[in-house]
Amino acid sequence: MKTATSATLRVACFAALAFWGPDILVHAVQRDRLSGSDVLALTVAMPLLLFLYWAASAKLFHITRRAAAIPMLFGIWLLGGLAMMIGATFSGGGFAGPDGLRGALFVVATSLLPVYTFVMATYDGSVGALLAVSLVLFLGWIVPLIVLRARARARG
Repeated sequence: MKTATSATLRVACFAALAFWGPDILVHAVQRDRLSGSDVLALTVAMPLLLFLYWAASAKLFHITRRAAAIPMLFGIWLLGGLAMMIGATFSGGGFAGPDGLRGALFVVATSLLPVYTFVMATYDGSVGALLAVSLVLFLGWIVPLIVLRARARARG
């Protein structure tokens, strides 16, 4: 049991890093000069990097892609607030904002509720990528389940 839980947590954390890493990097480089082309690049790069990680996760953690999909979703949504606060720090917000560490930790805590991650991603410019990977990961989890049940019903 401990090994499965550990692998699940690692899958979730690495998924968050793979997905939010480009966002943090672009914010670190661009600071407060984020443009429409940066948002477009993030909308392509963030899902692409995550899907490459998803394809490799079977070999890295010895689990199926279907088994990795839900932990990856949780990692992306639950750690998204922290990642966006780190990215915002480079432009004077986030942990460097006027409310300091206390205010930033409050925002990170509220982002544990998915609706706040969605709102923060809207302001961050990453909502398109967030919705795209959420849909694909959910489908990657549910479609094989539907297929397996349909095959079982067909057999008898």
